[in-house]
Amino acid sequence: MEQIAKDTRVSSIESKLNSLIQRLSDLERRLSVLERSSGTLKSSPSPLTPAQPTKISHNYLNRAISKARRDYERKYR
Repeated sequence: MEQIAKDTRVSSIESKLNSLIQRLSDLERRLSVLERSSGTLKSSPSPLTPAQPTKISHNYLNRAISKARRDYERKYR
């Protein structure tokens, strides 16, 4: 009985792996088509230079940090 359960589980994992292999192959094919159609991939903006946050998001971040600090201090003091 245990062997049947293990076989079923292995079969399920193999099926999922084959599905992922097919999807990866399809994604690679689609990416190569996109690269050929655009010539080369355009470089994206550097992730090290984030956009300036708006005043609203800045205030939200300050509130979130302050709340987390207060919660931490209450819990550990």
